[in-house]
Amino acid sequence: MKKIVITAGGTSEPIDTVRFITNSSTGRLGYEICAALLKQKATEIEKIYYLCPLRAVRPPESPLVEVVTSGGTANLLETVKRLLTEDRIDIFIHSMAVSDYTVDYVSSASLLSLEISEKLKESEPCEDTCTLIEETIRNNKAVLTGNKISSDEKDLIIKLKPTPKVISAIKLLSPGTFLVGFKLLSGVTEEELRRVGMNLLQKNRCDLVVANDLANISGERHKALLLRPDGSFLRAGTKAEIANLIVSEAFGKD
Repeated sequence: MKKIVITAGGTSEPIDTVRFITNSSTGRLGYEICAALLKQKATEIEKIYYLCPLRAVRPPESPLVEVVTSGGTANLLETVKRLLTEDRIDIFIHSMAVSDYTVDYVSSASLLSLEISEKLKESEPCEDTCTLIEETIRNNKAVLTGNKISSDEKDLIIKLKPTPKVISAIKLLSPGTFLVGFKLLSGVTEEELRRVGMNLLQKNRCDLVVANDLANISGERHKALLLRPDGSFLRAGTKAEIANLIVSEAFGKD
C-alpha cells in the first residue's frame, strides 16, 4: 500500500499581513494527477497527502486524501520535511509552482536613499562606491515594519531573496521515494526544454521530470515531455495524459 504526496497550486510569499507575491498556478494539474491515482490505483493506496494553498483547486473528495494547506515556501518546506521524516512516503509528485524568491525587506526610495547617503558619509575616501552602495542595499536596515504597510507610502522598494529549493530536500530525506519533478519554461525549443529538464532530474535525483512550455498550455491543451533518467521520454498533450503517464511510471517500477 502506497503513501503519496502531491503538491499543487502555487506558493504565496508575504509582503505584509495582507499583501502577497504569488503566481498564476491553479493546481489543476495536481487535481488531475490525484484523480487519476484514485481512479486507477485506489486499492493500492493507503494515503495521499495533498499539499496546496487555500486558493488552489481542491482535490477530489476521498477518504484516502488528506488536504494539507500550505502558504509560503518556508511553510511548504517545513511540511515536506515533517512528512518525509515522520512517515514513509513512497511517491512524491511535486507539481506545485514554488516561488524562486521571497521578500527580504520592504523599504521606500526615501528611506533607502537616506541609508545609502549615511553610509557614503561614513566611508573612507578610497572605498569602492559601487560596492558600498550594493552592500548597503543588500543589508539595508531602513525598512518599513508593521502588520500592514500604509497605502500612503510612495515609491515602495521590495528586495527579494532566493527561496530554499524544496525539491532538493526530498531525496536527501527519503532516498527511496519515487520523485516526480516539474519544470516550466516559456518560449523555448524542445531541445532546450529537454536539456533544462534533464538538468533538474539529475541535480535532484528525480525518477521522472515533467518538462513543459507555457506557450503550449491553454485550456485542455497541455503539451509536455516526461523525461526519464536514462534520457528517454514520453509525450503528452493534455493534463489527463500527463496524469495517466505519471501514474503508469510511478507504479510500474515496483
